[in-house]
Amino acid sequence: MSDQTNLRLSEKERELVTDTQWILTKHELIRKVYEMFGEVSEVIKKEVNHHSHLFPEEVKHRAAKISKGENYQMLPYVLLDYPASFVKENIFAVRTMFWWGNFFSINLHLSGHHKTKFLSSDVSILPFLEANDFFICVSQEEWEHHFNDQNYLLAKNMTDVNFEEITQQNFFKVAKHLPLTEWDNAYDFIVEGFKKIIELLQISYRGDRKDP
Repeated sequence: MSDQTNLRLSEKERELVTDTQWILTKHELIRKVYEMFGEVSEVIKKEVNHHSHLFPEEVKHRAAKISKGENYQMLPYVLLDYPASFVKENIFAVRTMFWWGNFFSINLHLSGHHKTKFLSSDVSILPFLEANDFFICVSQEEWEHHFNDQNYLLAKNMTDVNFEEITQQNFFKVAKHLPLTEWDNAYDFIVEGFKKIIELLQISYRGDRKDP
């Protein structure tokens, strides 16, 4: 006879498995995130159209993509990828994320020739990142989104030497995040975060442009 002790439920587990309301509430919250991301994508689309010179051709006409999953570090999440193009090693993407129990975030993710073009500017972007409380990805794991010190560091806490080392990696990511306790501010946080990314792209664009 097998030992089934580890299959027995704790009081907390028994309470949850017999309660349908919490899972229905979860579905409703995910629906609200989808609705929020849909509305945000319309605002972002207008910004992309208004600043179209800042964006690669391959991202301008791609539709927003909203997707969800259940297991980023064993927790549910929702992603809005827009504007975005994931082409092999040449990534240009703005990714907005809802991560259950943790945060809303928005990041700019560049690799390949998009990264090279963005970081080739003579104008330093580090002061802008510092002034606007951006985090910079310091990990070599391209698809991690958490904000512990092994993955993201606040730009204010980086030296010029640290930043130079980060720019030599195969990809470059900067991000901002908002705790879920500030849910009511999430819509504005995402829109304003995207506008800051626009400003960041403009810095690089002005640095690269050769005026006659």
